Amino acid sequence: MMEFIRTICEEIGPRLGTGDAEKRAGIKIKEMLEGLVDEVFIEPFECHPGGFLDFLKAAFVAALISVLVFWWVPIASAILLVYAISTFIVEQMLLKEYTDFLFPKREGENVVGKLRPSGESKQVIIVSGHHDSAYEFPLFAKYKHNFGKLAYGTAGLMIAGILASVAKFVLDLMSLSSIASNIALIIFPVAALVLGGYIAFSLHSKKVILGANDNLSGVAVVLSLASYFSVNRLVNTELWFVSFSCEECMRGSKRFVEKHANELRAARLVNFDMVGRGTISIDIAEPEYTTKHSKVLARAFQESSKRAGTELPMAPTKFGGTDAAFFSKRKIEAISIIGLTPEQYPDTWHELTDTPENLKPECLQRALDATVQFIRDADGGPGDGNETKAL
Repeated sequence: MMEFIRTICEEIGPRLGTGDAEKRAGIKIKEMLEGLVDEVFIEPFECHPGGFLDFLKAAFVAALISVLVFWWVPIASAILLVYAISTFIVEQMLLKEYTDFLFPKREGENVVGKLRPSGESKQVIIVSGHHDSAYEFPLFAKYKHNFGKLAYGTAGLMIAGILASVAKFVLDLMSLSSIASNIALIIFPVAALVLGGYIAFSLHSKKVILGANDNLSGVAVVLSLASYFSVNRLVNTELWFVSFSCEECMRGSKRFVEKHANELRAARLVNFDMVGRGTISIDIAEPEYTTKHSKVLARAFQESSKRAGTELPMAPTKFGGTDAAFFSKRKIEAISIIGLTPEQYPDTWHELTDTPENLKPECLQRALDATVQFIRDADGGPGDGNETKAL
């Protein structure tokens, strides 16, 4: 697993979603799967990757105009702030493509491999990761687990700005406005503008990280699972090995689910994200994405991890999220396996220090062993996960 991660980092480097480097990584993953599975193919899709992060700039423009018109047309100020906060709620939390039309269209490529069982196929289990890497996020490095407080605090100030605009509108109607009341009320939309601008223009730099942990680590586990089960073929379980494109704009997995939802309605997903560091955990909820994952699947996976001698805790990922979100939103049973900090934030997240030398191979091994045991348990076969040590 470590050899794969180092090879991609050294030969291809950073892999921004929809870019040429990401496509080369996808081709490399496809070539590695070809010798292990029965079928492998690339699924291209279209998306607007800029919308997922830079919607904040559209929100900032709306907030700026709202401050400029606050004194004279407060109801327009309120409407503009409602739009500004709606971009965060709809684009980021509900994962809708709300502002995407404002940004250029690009093409991403998911990689899909299938391994059929030796007997009758009675179920499908998907294991997945993503091969794109992210822009550097200096604010995450600076604030760590307090970044969520900054983001939600800014949203709270926007709500206060909306209420202040409505209050001024009412005071104007009643001819009760004064310079003092206007100054007191405008503080809230101005504060929302300042903090919103700080996040919008400081959130990410133009540097793209190597993404050894986020998320070559997850892809490495997926490839090792393919290697293991290619020579330890299951009896009644079909395995899909998927490496998503454009996870950092949450579009590759969305397109995959849209394409395959009907045939995978009874499938189960185990997704891997950032499993090279931190406390390897079973992600049961992603509040930022308004998503809860399958508790039934999480408990079954945890029981298997116990049998593998590497029990994994269940925990929510308190900020950020994973490709499992779209599966859970479509009522497909899903969990993510993820490395978390004690504050239940992703470890080494969108930082330039996300390099191979900062990974902990034992974390990869824990994720692999637990998953081998879970898949064998689901298929009804024996094993304790210890056969994977050489992978």
